[in-house]
Amino acid sequence: MKKSIIKSAKTKEKAIELALEEIGKSRDEVEVEIIEEESTGFLGLIGSKDAVVRVSYEEDIKEALSNLEREIEDTKFTANEDDSEEEIIDNKEEFPEVTENKEEELEVEEKTEPVDYGRAKQKADIDKFYEAKDLLEKILLAMHFEDVTVIGNLEDNIIKLEAKVSEKDTGIAIGKAGSTLDAIELIIRKAIDSRRNNVRINIDINSYKKRRDEKIIDLAADTARKVQRSKKSWNLRYMNSYERRLAHEEISKYPNVSSHSEGTDPKRYVVVDYVE
Repeated sequence: MKKSIIKSAKTKEKAIELALEEIGKSRDEVEVEIIEEESTGFLGLIGSKDAVVRVSYEEDIKEALSNLEREIEDTKFTANEDDSEEEIIDNKEEFPEVTENKEEELEVEEKTEPVDYGRAKQKADIDKFYEAKDLLEKILLAMHFEDVTVIGNLEDNIIKLEAKVSEKDTGIAIGKAGSTLDAIELIIRKAIDSRRNNVRINIDINSYKKRRDEKIIDLAADTARKVQRSKKSWNLRYMNSYERRLAHEEISKYPNVSSHSEGTDPKRYVVVDYVE
């Protein structure tokens, strides 16, 4: 029977070598399919990918028959004594050993091992998490920041990374209104091809986003209360889509108020209205 295994490594040659070691076969005894070529990425830093190969091989026919015989031995039966005097069937007589001359006549059903796609997706997400974490560390170190540490976790399909740099470097690492942080997040999102792999990236540096989110939520709550008291509409400042979503979620918690967005990016803002 034909079997196959999938291996990944920095190069396709290394992936093939790992597969051959595992199955105990030589290169001329297997079929190799390159599922994905390796990529060193931009300057060896951004967008690098491991090679993925599938190595298929024929299971030894004698080993397959030996396994079959063992299965038959486990289910050996005796005939009913009232109906027949037949003795226990000898498994070897029922399934005689195949000689070299008859090996070609034996039809072996070609099978491949089933693929657990759920487990494969989980492993791929974990690989992407570590790839994103390592890349964030390299980018921050390349920017000559001191005391760089990166921690994070993988929640469902969301990669969350929290970076720490020296306090004196916070402003440079984040940029005006978070522009540098947003650019770093975009680079990593593109590097790991997050859309294609169906994962989301959320990166923060020195808890900037956490503090920003808290300010937006407080602003939305204060505005909602003002609208309740005055029964007049109020506009919030210009916000990006993520900030507007936070504001809408907070405003929706208050009765007699509603919210919608107006304007065009980058000057799009949230309007809070009174509702009778």
